[in-house]
Parts: sequence; structure tokens; C-alpha cells
Amino acid sequence: MIYNIDVPRFGRFFSVPCAAAERFMSAADGNYYKVLLCVLCSDGSVVDSAEIAARANVDTAAAEDALLFWTSQGIISARPDGQAAALPLPAAAPVMTAAIPAAAPVMQPVMQPVMQPVQAPAPAAPSKKPKKPKAEIKYSPSEIAKIIESDPETAQLFDQVQRVFGRLLKPSESTGFINLIEYYGFSPPSILILTQFAHDLGKNSIAYIETVAEDWFVKGITEYADIEREISRLTEQNRVNSKIKAILGIEGPTTKEQGEYFENWCSWGFSVEMIGFAGEVCRNKKSRNELPYINGILRRWRDNSLMTIRAVLEHDKQYAAKKAELQAKYGKDGNSETSTIDNDKWYELADSFDPWAEIGEDADIEGVD
Repeated sequence: MIYNIDVPRFGRFFSVPCAAAERFMSAADGNYYKVLLCVLCSDGSVVDSAEIAARANVDTAAAEDALLFWTSQGIISARPDGQAAALPLPAAAPVMTAAIPAAAPVMQPVMQPVMQPVQAPAPAAPSKKPKKPKAEIKYSPSEIAKIIESDPETAQLFDQVQRVFGRLLKPSESTGFINLIEYYGFSPPSILILTQFAHDLGKNSIAYIETVAEDWFVKGITEYADIEREISRLTEQNRVNSKIKAILGIEGPTTKEQGEYFENWCSWGFSVEMIGFAGEVCRNKKSRNELPYINGILRRWRDNSLMTIRAVLEHDKQYAAKKAELQAKYGKDGNSETSTIDNDKWYELADSFDPWAEIGEDADIEGVD
């Protein structure tokens, strides 16, 4: 539908900078525009943030954030009464200078460190891991603006993070990213690849990014090269996890418990096919997947160096032949010392559960033809 617009030429009018509509309409918060319109409609050059907040029906903190945002973008010039100058961002490094693309670009490191990152606190002894910081610093919107103004690399980080997120950063998110630099010692390029990694997992959340960064900090993973290797490792593990879930018939997101089991099995050297075979044995016995039971099967295979399906089948064949020989020699209820072998109960033990107590020592092994 096409509309013909006619604005009645009576009453009061005020101007709105075209840049406010052309550059930020798809990204800026709606409350920011409400505050901007109230400011532009004011009769004088001095406004009270509390009054503007009331007129725009937002809280005072949101109004001050909006004033800071529009000032940082050069749409207006606002400063607290008595302050010598406003706090706009440098024109060369705006927080957001263009509309957000429909899809975030493929991650490539776009910055090279121009200064040494803040080093994490040194441990008391070389063998100890760094300790988690006891607290984080809180920043006001004006302090955030000063940090961005004084450090072009941080300003560029914010610009790139916003492009990855596909939206503008909230003050609380900006505080989180600054803490990763100032308090944890991560460089802006390191934070950027972590943000892209989180985005690829569908985690556009500063809380998730901070949790991962905190875990890496404790593990001593703070340098760009170490973070890059860890992301590569986790990306490959996530790919393998998807295959394991598919072969075991597990749906939904990978839980923490599932991830720990999958990572352990891979570290033991088992292929996805072997894990699937263990799952088949489990389902034949339990009629469902039970990860602790599968874990017990795989651990027994590992302890007996049975790393292929052929090796397991050959072991079972030898086991069945030995069992038949002993039963023929001593009888089904023979009590001779030689009537059992070292691996007599290994096969279906899973964690602390002993299935032989349930099905009897003389039952056939299920799950393998």
C-alpha cells in the first residue's frame, strides 16, 4: 500500500537529523528514539535527564544512556552541566557507522594488537594456575565513553562485536567487554574471536562469553594463539559430538553431562563407530541408551585394549569358546579354581553396576552375534 503524506502546516515544528533515521533506525533501541525526539522538541539548550525520562516514559538511567549514545554518534552534543566539553567518539572509530548486515560476516581476525595486552595476575608459583579475580569493575556510561574515546582498539572491538551480534551493545554488555580487557587481561582480538565462537553456537550473550573467558583464565588460556587453538579444539569436539548424538539417537542440545562423556570417550581413542557399537550393546541389554552404562562398556574395552569392533568380536569368540570348554570340563556348577578366567565379568560391567548379579554368571552375553 502506498500512502500520500500531508503534514498540516500549523502548530510547533522541530527538526530531526536525517542521520538519526538513515543510519540507526534498524539497530538503535526504540527508547533511544523517544529520548531523542523529546530532546529535539525541548524549548531550550538545557534539559534535565529526569524530566526527559518522564516525558519519554523511560527510567532516568535509560535516558542518560540514550543521550550518551546520540552524543557518541555525533547526532547531538550533550554534556553534564559544568563539564568543559562533550564526550563524542572520534569520527575515525565510530561504534556503529552503517546498518547492520543481514548476516554477520565470516569471522576473520580484523585487528592486530597494537599494544601488549594487560597480563593476567602472576601465580604464586609456576606450577599453579592463575586465580579468578575477586571482583569486577563497574563502569558508568560516561566512563565507558571515555574509555572508547581514549582507546581506538577498544572502539573498534565494540564496532566489530556489534556487527557480530547484529545489534547495539547495552551499557552492561560494554562493561563486561571492558572488564575482559582491563581485569582479565584478554586482548581485543582474543575477545573478538571468542565472541564469534559464541555467536556460531547461538550464544549472543555477554554472560556466556564471560563464563567461557573466566574458565579459560583459570586454565591459563589468555593469549591469542592459545585461544585460537582452544576454539579449534572445541569446534572439532562439537562436530564429533553431533555425530555421536546422531549414532546414539540422542536429540536436542548437548548437555554438560553428555559433553563430558563424549569428550572422555574421544580422549580414550574410540571412534564414533565404536561408540555407536557400545550404544547398541547397551540398548540390547537395557532397551535404551544409558550413558553411564555405555561409559562402563567403553572403559572395559579400553582397559583390555579392544579398540575396534573386530577386536571385540574376536575377544567374545575366544571368551565363548573358553567358557564352553570350562563348562564341559567342570560342569555347569563346577567350583574349580580354573573354572573362571580373568575377564569373566568384564563385558557388561558399567560403572558400579554389576549386571552379572542380575542375569547370572552362566547367562549368554547379549548384544553381540
